[in-house]
Formats: sequence, C-alpha cells, structure tokens
Amino acid sequence: MMKEIKRLCNLRLFVLMISLLVLLLTTGAPKALAKKQEDKYPYLIKVNRVHNTITIYEKDEDGQYKLPVKAMVCSVGLKGTETPKGTFRTQAKYRWKALMGDVWGQYSTRIVGGVLFHSVYYYEYKNPATLATKQYNKLGSAASHGCIRLTVEDAKWIYDNCPVGTTVVIYDDKESPGPLGKPKARKLASGIRWDPTDPNKDNPYYKDNTYDEDVKEPALIGVRYRSIFWGKEIDLMKDVKATSSSGTDITSDIVIKGEVNPYMAGEYEITYSVTDSLEKKVEKTIKVKVKESLEKPKFIGVTDRFVGRDTIIDRDFALSGVEAYCSGVRLDKKDIEVTIEPISDKEYRITYYIAVGQQVSSTEHSSVYVDWEVPEAPGVSEIVIPPSESLSK
Repeated sequence: MMKEIKRLCNLRLFVLMISLLVLLLTTGAPKALAKKQEDKYPYLIKVNRVHNTITIYEKDEDGQYKLPVKAMVCSVGLKGTETPKGTFRTQAKYRWKALMGDVWGQYSTRIVGGVLFHSVYYYEYKNPATLATKQYNKLGSAASHGCIRLTVEDAKWIYDNCPVGTTVVIYDDKESPGPLGKPKARKLASGIRWDPTDPNKDNPYYKDNTYDEDVKEPALIGVRYRSIFWGKEIDLMKDVKATSSSGTDITSDIVIKGEVNPYMAGEYEITYSVTDSLEKKVEKTIKVKVKESLEKPKFIGVTDRFVGRDTIIDRDFALSGVEAYCSGVRLDKKDIEVTIEPISDKEYRITYYIAVGQQVSSTEHSSVYVDWEVPEAPGVSEIVIPPSESLSK
C-alpha cells in the first residue's frame, strides 16, 4: 500500500514538473516570436506629403526606429487623388507592375489598396528605355494619382531592403522635410528616356557603367585658353556652360579654382570642374594670360621728409601719402614693396618698388631725416612778465 502511494506521489510530481515546463516554454514563445518578427523589419519608412520626401529609419540601441539613415525625393498624389495619410504595413512586391493608364513601374511595393511605391512610369513593359521623362522631372512635387513615385535607385532600395510587412507612416509636416533634409531632384533633358539611376547594364547614363564606350559623361563647354590686356577685368564664366551626363544644364554648379590678377602680367592657371547628380565629374585646366602693360607704373607722393626723434619709421609711415598708378589705374598698396635702410642715426633711405609684370616695373627713393637736436628759442629765458600782467588775459 505504501509503495502504491509513493508511486502516485512521484507520478503527480512528474506531471506537475512537466506542466510547469510547458507553461514556461509556452509563456516565452510569444515573446521570442515577437522578437523574431521585429528583427524581420530592419527599417521604418516615413513619407512627408508636404515636402515629397521619404526618410528611412533604423533601430537604435533600445530597438526604436529613431535613427534616420537615408532620405529620398518622391512624388506623392495630386490634390483630389492624394496619397492617404496613416500607418500601414507593406503587402506585396512586383518587379514590373502595370499602373493606371497602360503604363508600367519598376520595383513596386504595395502600401495599401492601390497605393504603391514604384519608379516613375514607363510606356512599355520591361523596356527601361521608355521612361516618362516629363514625369521624372516632377520628382520633388506632387504628381501622381496616389502612388509614391521614386527614382529607380530608391524604388529598388525599398524593394530590396524592406520586406513585406514593413511599417510605412505617411504624414504631413510643413516645417521640416525630415531630419536628413530633402535631396535635390535630378532633371533630365527631353530626349533622355532612361532613368540615370537605373543599374541596368544597358543604361548609358548609369554611373557605374564606365566600361561602356557609350556611357554618357558631363561636359564643360567653352573652357579654353584666353588672354587679356593689362588692366582689363575678365569674366571667367563668359561663354562657359556645363551639361550633365543626362543632358541637362548644370552651368550653375561649375566650380572655379584659381584667380587672375589683371594688374599683374603673366600666365594664370584656372581649373573648372563640375559634378552632376550622378556624382560624375569632369575637370579642365586652362591658362589665362595677362599681357604686359604698355606703360610703366608711377609713384605719387614719394618725397624727402624731416621728422622728430620719436617718429616710428616703418612701412605704414613710408606709405603715408604715397600712391602708385599705371595707365590711370590706382594700384593696390599691398603690391608696393618697401625697403627701409638706415644710413645713420639721423637718416633713413626708403626704396619703393612695384611691378605690373615680368618686364615692367618702377623704383623710386626718398630720404627721411631725423632731428635729434632740442629746439632752441633765443632770448626766451630773458623774458620777464610784469607782476601786474596776468597770463589769463
């Protein structure tokens, strides 16, 4: 009897232990599953309808989507066909997707209902050389029927990196496009029918297709050797233009390194460079020649001077009242070389030199005399002021 009771107790203890183990396992399972689910979604996508920008966030140390890592420019829906506000989870992906109006988008990701992320549309299925260029140039402003249009590069990034189920927040904020700002939208010339960001191996505008002889590059036009007469100002941007690898005018993005001094004959090296929105860069270096002056420079105000013994004779003193001119143009005083040479404790010799080229210069000299004697006034000690006279009179 005692054995039977002991066996039943052991059995009950075993059942209790198994029950506790199952309870522990089943209690932790939802948390583990939830964590696994969270890890599936490395990014949060936020769309600001007002500024037509997208900001991608990743998780911080606490697992919160608070670290902005990427910004994109987009086109949301026009008034009347607005992109809906709210929080959604992506539902499906499509490599090429038929869109409204018998057109096609690349790298589409469904957000909600008929609203998708997708590239700017194409007129032919699976033909990336039929881009709607006019619509592409609207990126950065509202333009769609509700979908969110992107460059191929950005649509593909979402397609590749954000699995189905990724959270998308669509909101309005007039004050800020997002913590990373609003990227500059690319503009294409009317004849360009490829999205320059499309990594397709046949894309003649894609930045990494450098192996192809037909790959387009930005161009600097009108950059050439130039010469000017002495004293004539030069406009380094005259007749100079730049076009991007996609054919758009990017003249305003030209950067010039180097300066030309029209008041000093010689050759100056000037470098022009421009980088387009695909980060393709072109650079050209030229020389600008300033011809020798036909006249020698002249000094005005160089004269001998007499000073007291407390006078500081330095460059500022030497240039006081002195100017230099050439061909009627007043030259910068900083270009005048001044040499001060002591001849004795009572005399200094000042040399003035200025050049306006390799072969044309002028030199003048002056002397400064220092009076070390105490001035005398003969008879002053003999003057007597009568007591009746007051100095206040």
